[in-house]
Amino acid sequence: MKKYILLFLILFCKISFSQTTDTLTLDFCQKKALENDPTLKQKDLLTNASDIALSNYTKAYLPQIALNGQAAYQSETTTLPIHIPGINIPSLDKDSYKATFDVTQLIYDGGMTANQKKLETASNQADLQNVETELYKLKDKVNTIYFVIVTLQENKKLLKLSKQDIQNKLLKIESGIKNGAVLESNADVLKAEIIKMDQQISEIDYGVSAAYKMLGDYLNITISDSAKLKLPDVVVASTNYNNTRPETKAFDLQEQKLDISKSLLGCKLMPRLAAFGELGYGRPGLNMLSNSFDAFYMVGAKVSWTLWDWNETKNQKKILDLQKQVLESEKETFNQGIKVLLENNIADIAKYENLISSDNDIITLREKVVKTSESQLENGAITATEYLTELNNLLQSRVDMQAHKIQLIKTKVEYLTLKGSY
Repeated sequence: MKKYILLFLILFCKISFSQTTDTLTLDFCQKKALENDPTLKQKDLLTNASDIALSNYTKAYLPQIALNGQAAYQSETTTLPIHIPGINIPSLDKDSYKATFDVTQLIYDGGMTANQKKLETASNQADLQNVETELYKLKDKVNTIYFVIVTLQENKKLLKLSKQDIQNKLLKIESGIKNGAVLESNADVLKAEIIKMDQQISEIDYGVSAAYKMLGDYLNITISDSAKLKLPDVVVASTNYNNTRPETKAFDLQEQKLDISKSLLGCKLMPRLAAFGELGYGRPGLNMLSNSFDAFYMVGAKVSWTLWDWNETKNQKKILDLQKQVLESEKETFNQGIKVLLENNIADIAKYENLISSDNDIITLREKVVKTSESQLENGAITATEYLTELNNLLQSRVDMQAHKIQLIKTKVEYLTLKGSY
């Protein structure tokens, strides 16, 4: 039973794999490329680093414990300025020793820790968004390779159809040669054209193989040269400018990061309150007039407050404001650039739609001319070279129309990708 289950799983995996490599979609290629891009690993690393940093900031409100020791020698010790009859006050030793166990508990830090945690979270989000931005650029690379392969494959189809037409025509010409109605040189011209087309098909095969190798490297899979790419069904429903690219969000997160940094600077001028405790042993203890080793302890609270920092914080806030203005300028420039590219794509979409419409008219006329040329060639009225000229004109018209169709879809994909909605 286990063998049958294992066999089923192997066959299932093979079928699944063949389904993803025999026919590929642009959506699959993009997702697969993003999943296998090494840049994606940075997200987990950045998140782990941020979690550690946040954990450290949280520990600011945990008791801080320290063990201290000190040995010292001083040039002078405390003495009474007067002599009291009947009272013998020994002179103090100039060497001193102290070991303490200190505990400090932060009570209030002016919002410093809270804002540090906010800044770390904002920084991590900005870093993660930068990774998303880099990953998004990969889509353009995949799109370019994808449509190059589609174009080559469609051209190969047209070449093979045209080659079949010539081969069919060659059979009729060879029959005419036997009957003496057509010159033998016409058959040679057609045979040479067939060889030329075989060369063009071979060149396309090499190009497709190289492009598939590049695409396979991005997807981290092996793609057969016989694999087919499916053109996406793309609809541009609206030409309104609505930029949802990851760069836009990255700019917003950077601005948020600057705002939190500004709030963090304000915490520097807030008071800090902490409780402390000290347990020690040394000579002298808290009684400075004793030469004996003694244990001691001390508890209390302390406040620290920077009342004036010579406008250092104020100037740092001004710097952050200027950095934010620079960021807003960069964001505006980026959006303007994207808007120009989108407008250019809209114009290209209209251009290719018009070209395709006229391509149909051209092909209809070319087909009539070729049909007439076929009859003339069979009757010996024109040479095979003249016939091939018209046939190649028809082939070029079909190639142009197919190229325009692919370019139309590619431009629509580029338009949606530029907007961040594909």
